[in-house]
Amino acid sequence: MTARIMSPADLVEITGKKRYVKQAEWFKDQFGVPVSCRADGSVVMPWATYEALAAKKAGLTPSGASSQTVELCYD
Repeated sequence: MTARIMSPADLVEITGKKRYVKQAEWFKDQFGVPVSCRADGSVVMPWATYEALAAKKAGLTPSGASSQTVELCYD
């Protein structure tokens, strides 16, 4: 299985930035995570990762994830 990677045009559309450094800064500012970059400095962002980060920021939990708190009782 190969991950779908955002194209340069996708990155510009989402971040509103054209420069690689500014795109990386945008992801750090928006989601608090550093991004992977290629040797030329271009950002590598899989769509699945972006969607998960956006869902987390919006307060949504991905399907299959549990947000329940487990309380342990030791008697």
